[in-house]
Amino acid sequence: MRARALLAPCGVALVACLDPSPASDTLPDPAPAGERAPAAWPTVPGYDLDADVRLRGALARSHFDSGMDVLVQDGVFVLAARTRDALLDDSAQRTHVALAALLSGRFSRLPSRAVTVYVLNDRASFEQLCGERLGPACSPTWLGVWIKETREILVDQELGRTSLVHELVHPLLEAEAPTLPRWLREGISALFEHPEIHGLEIHGTTNWRLADLRRALASSTERELVHLDALFRMPDDLFDGEHALAAYAASRFACQWMDSPGQDRLWRFYQAWRDHADGDPTGEKSFADVFGRSPREAD
Repeated sequence: MRARALLAPCGVALVACLDPSPASDTLPDPAPAGERAPAAWPTVPGYDLDADVRLRGALARSHFDSGMDVLVQDGVFVLAARTRDALLDDSAQRTHVALAALLSGRFSRLPSRAVTVYVLNDRASFEQLCGERLGPACSPTWLGVWIKETREILVDQELGRTSLVHELVHPLLEAEAPTLPRWLREGISALFEHPEIHGLEIHGTTNWRLADLRRALASSTERELVHLDALFRMPDDLFDGEHALAAYAASRFACQWMDSPGQDRLWRFYQAWRDHADGDPTGEKSFADVFGRSPREAD
């Protein structure tokens, strides 16, 4: 889901408000070298990645009364769950496998700053933490959320196990394409709500949003929103209002079509637009260059 603005700029557990410095905490054991994704992240002057990882791990462990267990995956993602069990291990493996595929000819690099991933196995825990972070802005329908201000991901694995990969895509996009419009960022992220991964190949398969797409196509008030060319004019705030489900469905299935066999041009389009965003603010030129026709002609 979309990154939402915080209601308060800082708090004891909001790690983005802290300036990480070397700490005495033991760094959580990272995945073995052979288990890391095949990509490096750039260093940020004045930023201490290891210290940030340690701090995020310490904060995660102390967050709930029962404590949390922590695993560091691919050097950047600090995964935290209530206990070290199959859920945390499975989430760490899912993270690694997805990142390896996403960084193979799709995204260019990992984020340069650490990200905390709270893997929560019951709805009450998700709603508690989401409420603490976002207050009333936390939607009761969300299965996950990326909070870019604190660089935290919250996922409800009880109801939506595959929402983890959706949220992991957001910090990748934030790292290399933060100026692209929301429809493409949400479309690519939502594409992997139901991913199929084979080695370094990853593709999104049809999921529950198809019903939303069909509903919008049958609606007199929303059918004009779910055309390919309409996406290139879609305002970012449409994803927050009464037409949010239609906006998500249209953007997701447009990305699935672009990534489908016979097209297989989603990543060429994304990379072309990413690299020429200043001269192509709407993305229509990048689309035409890759697909050989305009969005309206391709609709």
